[in-house]
Amino acid sequence: MAQQQGAMRPAGGPPMGPPGQKPSFRAALSVFGNRNYRYLWVSSLFSFTGMQMQQVARALLAWQLTHSYGSIGLISLSFGLPMLCFSLVGGSLADRFEKRNLTLVSQFVTALLAVVNALMLVTDTITIEWLFLLGLGGGTAMALGMPARSPLMAQVVGPQHVMSAMAMSNAAMNATRLFGPAVAGVMVATINLESVYFLQAGLYVVSCGLLLFVPTGLGAASAVARGNMFREIGNGLAYVARDSRLRQLNISMLAISFFAMPYVMLLAGFVHEDLGKGDAAFGFLQSVSGVGALVGSLAVATLTAYDRKTLLQWVAGITGGLGLVLLALGSRSFGYPGAIGAVLVLGLALTAYQTLNSTLIMDAARPEFYGRVMSINMLSFSAMPLMAFPLGRVADSVGATNLFIAQGVIVAGIMVAIALLNPAHTFGRAAPVERPPFMPGRPMHPGAPERVEDVAPAGGK
Repeated sequence: MAQQQGAMRPAGGPPMGPPGQKPSFRAALSVFGNRNYRYLWVSSLFSFTGMQMQQVARALLAWQLTHSYGSIGLISLSFGLPMLCFSLVGGSLADRFEKRNLTLVSQFVTALLAVVNALMLVTDTITIEWLFLLGLGGGTAMALGMPARSPLMAQVVGPQHVMSAMAMSNAAMNATRLFGPAVAGVMVATINLESVYFLQAGLYVVSCGLLLFVPTGLGAASAVARGNMFREIGNGLAYVARDSRLRQLNISMLAISFFAMPYVMLLAGFVHEDLGKGDAAFGFLQSVSGVGALVGSLAVATLTAYDRKTLLQWVAGITGGLGLVLLALGSRSFGYPGAIGAVLVLGLALTAYQTLNSTLIMDAARPEFYGRVMSINMLSFSAMPLMAFPLGRVADSVGATNLFIAQGVIVAGIMVAIALLNPAHTFGRAAPVERPPFMPGRPMHPGAPERVEDVAPAGGK
């Protein structure tokens, strides 16, 4: 079983898989030959655009209401708390029920919440407290629905194309960062905030319509996940804890989510307070980050057959830490142009790190655990909005630039520690994972037990 999870070899040891292959973007694009994947991908494009616009509008609205970094962090916290509390439940639901329908309901609820937010702006009844409550609703919808989307995109293309499907899905998300934040910033500056929320709601409605073209049954629940929900959540946690590769990948993502990614939540105040720029400049800076993110995700998409992804992820983490220091020092020395260069580096490095992490996790996990494994990975992403609040309070006291320097040093230190503590994972080569196609409700291989709790985890006896 350990071999199925992609065994690693220590640096300098004998290779356990074929040598790395040349980058191939054509191989990554092959997933678009699948009709259902195309619908899912375009649906994601619309929903991700709405999400990017909402992030800008939410941060600007929190700043306009309070002019406090801590309040921006508080609104981010409203999204992080439901993700922390309900992501594991969402993962269990994804393994028990129809994944397309779960995704559909999640996006429809998000659209309704955007309309409510817009109407409260129109009637001038929005407050920071209401914005927090709406954030709780949006975070809950995301926590319950997102663990179903990635497994669905992986299952419609089959196990041989999981890496390409995940990489191109991340490319869709990051492509929206090119124009979504900029459009939101311009709309806020030239029209108003409520127009952004109305447009976001419309984008989610279109996304829901496209999902209706995807037939049900493609991401249906496996018969192995029909027991008590909390028992199944426990099985998923035990599976990840006992699999050394999945355990390492989740720990690596958690470190970046805690100390690097929360910088995004502080950018709105940083642009206004430290750089002396307006809403449109903030939206443009977010788009610059999207340029780097798109380059990073497309670069990863060309490396689906490369066997040194963990090393690339580590390099991306180091670069992300240095990028945070560059953001602080570059803005002090060169102002807004310095911030543009630093955010470009951060977008590329952190997105490459995140994309590599999610693709490696999906490649290592068994399909009957997809939903629960992705929900555990989402716990790492809940760390980003959760940390935005305390980091925002720190920024109120010491300034955003000083905070960015401290974050960068911490991230670089964590990356060095990861390499020293587990060099085999960081510098080793991954053997390819060979699995038969996943058939919902059937064992993964001849003679396999029907219930997942009867399957020994990797390294088990």
